[in-house]
Amino acid sequence: MIEEVLHSIGSTGIVGVKKADLKKTYGKECDEILEKLAKEEKIFIEKKGVAYFVWSRENYILHLTENDPKFKLILNMLVGVSHSVARLKDHTQNLREDMERISLQENHHHDIDFENVFDKCLREAGTSIGWTSFSKIREKICQTRDLSKEKFYLLAGDLVEKHHDKYEVSSGGQEGIVIRGLVHGFVRNV
Repeated sequence: MIEEVLHSIGSTGIVGVKKADLKKTYGKECDEILEKLAKEEKIFIEKKGVAYFVWSRENYILHLTENDPKFKLILNMLVGVSHSVARLKDHTQNLREDMERISLQENHHHDIDFENVFDKCLREAGTSIGWTSFSKIREKICQTRDLSKEKFYLLAGDLVEKHHDKYEVSSGGQEGIVIRGLVHGFVRNV
């Protein structure tokens, strides 16, 4: 019977149906059914004049949109806010993409700068056969570039890994880059 009542209410559209007409059709049980459906927010009951009218959820929203200027105004404002939020999300995404692109460009520039400084220090500190310790290069670079020891070895490790054809490393020493679990403390240009 609940489904019948709900179907009857829904079939009336945005006009709604009088509660008294529903009582005539479905009897005394109708009040309990309407109360249950109203608690579940499947229907809405509103007093118009001296009579109570009943709408399904969807039809009630349409009824309010058509007949209640305050509701219509609020709905239009919400739609406007929703569009503004969507535009703001798009703008934020564009800014995020721009920031990532700029960061990548800066990192690329920083990598090239580090490589140039590293190569210069390697040439200046190298022995007659070209080998030098990472610690000597680190001392020079960290003094001039304000890098921590950890940051230097992170950058040096990335540099050697990216350009394995340009640099040769040798294990040993007190500090250096770690490759396959071994400390490689010496480097030279190939």
